[in-house]
Amino acid sequence: MAKLIACQSPATQIEGVPDKIKIIPLGLVKSQKGNFVVDSESFAAMKKAFEERGVDVVIDYEHQTLADVQAPAGGWIKELLLEDDAIAAKVEWTPRAAEYLKNKEYRYLSPVVLVRKSDQKAVVLHSVALTNTPAIDGMFPIINSLDINTSEGGENDMEEFLKKLAALLGLPETATQDDIMKALQEALGGGKKDDGGGEQEVVANKTILSLLGVPENAKTEDVAAAIMALKNPTGFVPASEFAALKARLDKMDADNLVAKALKEGKISAAQKAWAEEYALKDPSGFQKFVEKAPQVVPVGELEIDNKSQASAKQDEMTMTICKMLGVTSEDLEKYGKDV
Repeated sequence: MAKLIACQSPATQIEGVPDKIKIIPLGLVKSQKGNFVVDSESFAAMKKAFEERGVDVVIDYEHQTLADVQAPAGGWIKELLLEDDAIAAKVEWTPRAAEYLKNKEYRYLSPVVLVRKSDQKAVVLHSVALTNTPAIDGMFPIINSLDINTSEGGENDMEEFLKKLAALLGLPETATQDDIMKALQEALGGGKKDDGGGEQEVVANKTILSLLGVPENAKTEDVAAAIMALKNPTGFVPASEFAALKARLDKMDADNLVAKALKEGKISAAQKAWAEEYALKDPSGFQKFVEKAPQVVPVGELEIDNKSQASAKQDEMTMTICKMLGVTSEDLEKYGKDV
């Protein structure tokens, strides 16, 4: 889908009545309704459409051709030309328009172009108007006083895009389109290269290839393999396994801290569950607590959940001594096991 834009081109200084005029500047053309681009492709498309139609393009007054009114011609475009900074045209003026131009009653040309929506490029020249009401003043191409859209939707701000692209490439905002294109080509490694065997596609820029550790002539599959190796490098475990292992180690460290605190009598057996939660959540905080805490349980009376230390051999020795002293098992149970 294309859109129709009437735009104000730069002021044309007229000495007499020139038969060749610049009608559209090359590059990024600024517009109130959205910017568009004019380049060599635009010229080729315009020239092709002009020649295929076989009709001279009209130069009217104030875009009257676009309105439902009488629209006398001020001139006719006979041929389109490509110059260094603009698309120009050979023109045949009417006597009336020639007088206007000689008297400087009209100073600006405003082309009406069809813009391709996909890339915002001007591709068809519809008409050109003489006007004195440019929308924007300045030394750069001045946009028109009329805009007719044949499609709905927002407009792409090409200028803003170029500024962002310049910033990504490390260029100042004042960088020209040529500067940006040159930097972009360098960043992409020059696009294509020839090593004597014909053109060879560059699958990534030089910086990326260097970081991946692959040669500049690497194939797409080589670059892909290097990237996949980074995603799952040798010697590393998946994040889920790492998290599970870390949780086990943290629990082990916390249990050791709690066992040490119990052994030193800094906490009682009743505080064990609380201490385990504290040590797991904040190991350093728990350590500081233990260091400053007084001993609350006599070390000789600690029960650290290690009943295996009271072996069967010690029980047998106790019973033997009791038997020698005439102490029955009932007496031992009644009065205690300490002998």
